[in-house]
Amino acid sequence: MRTDKKRLSVPDDFFDGPSKSQLKRDAIKLQELGVRLASLRPKQLATLDLNEVLLKAIEDYNLLPNSNSALKRHAQFIGKRMRDQDYETLLAAVEALENPRTTTRPGTTPPKALSATAQACEELTADASDTEEVITKLVEQHPRLERQKLRQLVRNHFVAVRKADADATKRTRTKLMQYLGQNFT
Repeated sequence: MRTDKKRLSVPDDFFDGPSKSQLKRDAIKLQELGVRLASLRPKQLATLDLNEVLLKAIEDYNLLPNSNSALKRHAQFIGKRMRDQDYETLLAAVEALENPRTTTRPGTTPPKALSATAQACEELTADASDTEEVITKLVEQHPRLERQKLRQLVRNHFVAVRKADADATKRTRTKLMQYLGQNFT
């Protein structure tokens, strides 16, 4: 039979700094980012501000055989080498390199801004609770718009969204865009 012993109370100011669990979570995040770095091409790695030891470790990671334990040990080594790197900026840079379509490349034009019609449609269909304010603003700016017709088109759109009917949602959005386009002055 086991008896529970009373634990000694330790003052809160005794523990300073992150917990052991938090340190472990941070180390795992660094290891995962290191593995993501290893999946990048050498040309992409050259654009990042990494020290030579880390670059060599990433190079070695890619040369390892498909042994799970060897890859895990080397990922831990990469994580250790990444401790002096700024995690947030490095993560943002890796995400930008992994998803090139989400960022604009140098020498290319940024995506076009939405037209006034598309912007008004976005505002109307963004949030059901704000539609009345948006309708009032649009009617004041464009006197040819009819408040009742706008309400009806927006209501039909939200009904289609609630039913999760993609065709009806697209159809109601197109009708709303056409109505706004015809009556914007």
